[in-house]
Amino acid sequence: MTFTPTIPAPSATADRSKELLSNAVFGHKQKATLKERLFAMWFRQLVYTQIWEDPVMDMQALNLGADDHVVTIASGGCNALSYLTANPAKVTAVDLNHAHVSLNKLKMAGLRALPDYDDFFQFFGVAQASSNVRVYKTLIAPKLDADSRHYWEGGPIGFRRIRMFAKGFYKYGLLGQLIGIIHWGAKLHGVKLDELLTQPTQQAQETWFDNKVAKIFDSKLMAKICSSPFALYNLGIPPSQHNALCDEQPDNMAQVLKERARRLATVVPIQDNYFAWQAFGRRYDATGQSALPPYLMRSHYAQVKANVHKLSVEQSNIRDAIARMDVRSVDAVVLLDAQDWMSNEEITALWREITRAAKPGARVIFRTAGVTSPVDVCFTGDLQGKWVRDDATSDTLGPTDRSGIYGAFHLYRLQA
Repeated sequence: MTFTPTIPAPSATADRSKELLSNAVFGHKQKATLKERLFAMWFRQLVYTQIWEDPVMDMQALNLGADDHVVTIASGGCNALSYLTANPAKVTAVDLNHAHVSLNKLKMAGLRALPDYDDFFQFFGVAQASSNVRVYKTLIAPKLDADSRHYWEGGPIGFRRIRMFAKGFYKYGLLGQLIGIIHWGAKLHGVKLDELLTQPTQQAQETWFDNKVAKIFDSKLMAKICSSPFALYNLGIPPSQHNALCDEQPDNMAQVLKERARRLATVVPIQDNYFAWQAFGRRYDATGQSALPPYLMRSHYAQVKANVHKLSVEQSNIRDAIARMDVRSVDAVVLLDAQDWMSNEEITALWREITRAAKPGARVIFRTAGVTSPVDVCFTGDLQGKWVRDDATSDTLGPTDRSGIYGAFHLYRLQA
């Protein structure tokens, strides 16, 4: 389908991504390594078509109330939209990457423009129908800002990005493409990864993984591939996270990843785990309502649609975004795994801004690739004694994260 250009092709948002990502990955250093520069360049495109942190667990940890202001890193937008099901007062989503910002805004425009749940789910849940291009042009595009329209109506020669929703959106993005390569590699070992989706019980899932998938990670080829940080960039693992994972089993990264993949495949019954559907099936379950992020469930649709005006999205470093917020204006902060990218100096600067903006009783959650929290050593000077990790909640909820790919989950509370 041919589009009439809405505006000349501005590159400001893409240039902004380059600047923000470079600063995030190696801006604190006098000289960046080749690995860090390649990762920053790699991450300037669409990486995540969905987020890989469990919003249900997030909401359990944060216990959001009707007056709460949540600040979160946006990524694929599933969490920011899903938090609306808890009916907070405000959600602010920020991201370094203009592709992720454009995806969040597309979802918000879809909520406003599409007439009912079935149309919304067809576009964003199934995300694989030629009619989606027409739906975008006639209904969604008029609700989008100019920069987002430029992103979705642009793309490589002969392929506009909005056509990803015609071809199967969840097979795109750097991670989606890597998952496709993993599926192809599994077939070379005689394994069809989507067989996981048909396992009748959680025990059957475990048996299937141990009999079929474990051998792939045990191969010499996989050990060689996993030993290279370059091979893991498509997974969104920066050099610092790669080092944290290496600390667990320094000589066998393949075994670390096997353990994480097994957890993803077996942590809950498959009908309740949309992360496993994406990893092993490259799609959501279009027939059920449990293996879906909350914002895509029929039971939550009316509430999410009614609350979408509470969500704002901006392209920014999260520290800079919080620095612009008023004193005592933030109740909850969701950092995903961003601190795995940061130096101690950057973590300290971030938490100073969080502390300034935090209301009494504020909560902060984040994940780490390894098992150790990176923030306690940074709580010195004016931060000393201000924040304490809720060990009981963190250690209880962490193993229930359905994505299963992180080493630990952390909940910190502001002390009175």
